[in-house]
Amino acid sequence: MSVDSEFALPQFLWMLLIFVGVPTMISTGIISSIWRSERTRPEQSSNRSAATQPAGGGPLGLWTTGLVAFLLGLLSCVGWLSWSVDYRGEFRRPGLPAPTQFPTWQVVACGITVILACFVAAHFSRWTTAGGFAAAVGTTAGFTTAFSVAASTDATGQAGVGVVLSALGWGACLSVLMLLRGIWVNRQRD
Repeated sequence: MSVDSEFALPQFLWMLLIFVGVPTMISTGIISSIWRSERTRPEQSSNRSAATQPAGGGPLGLWTTGLVAFLLGLLSCVGWLSWSVDYRGEFRRPGLPAPTQFPTWQVVACGITVILACFVAAHFSRWTTAGGFAAAVGTTAGFTTAFSVAASTDATGQAGVGVVLSALGWGACLSVLMLLRGIWVNRQRD
């Protein structure tokens, strides 16, 4: 049985809409609500004008934080999962279709890079909590976009399940990490 492994643009666009676009739009509404409550938090300052000032110390707004995180998430996936070294030490260069088997160290390095990318983007955000969630959503969207490119070369549809699990896993994991980061940063300020 021969399986066609050419890139399918329509399949990629549908995956992008369903697994990146829709969750990102829903998350944007949630982040907006978090940002409004963070912006008007009374503990930040006793005077009214300072209460609307950003809680974090970075230069990036929410949209920029999400965009930077998106790019870092995309580069993390492409940088680690577009090539492979098999167990015999043979190198497979980057390209489509992407490899499907990776040594454990490469997958672990990719995971660490994705988590660090999210923390870096959150660190440079003006907003502690909302910026952290914007970084989590952006990083997840970037990683899932890159993963969708690879999945668009799969004619069996099994890679689509991987895209769903990737989006859910990274979204949940990074959101929990950013929640814990926000709690820790806010406690350090008090």
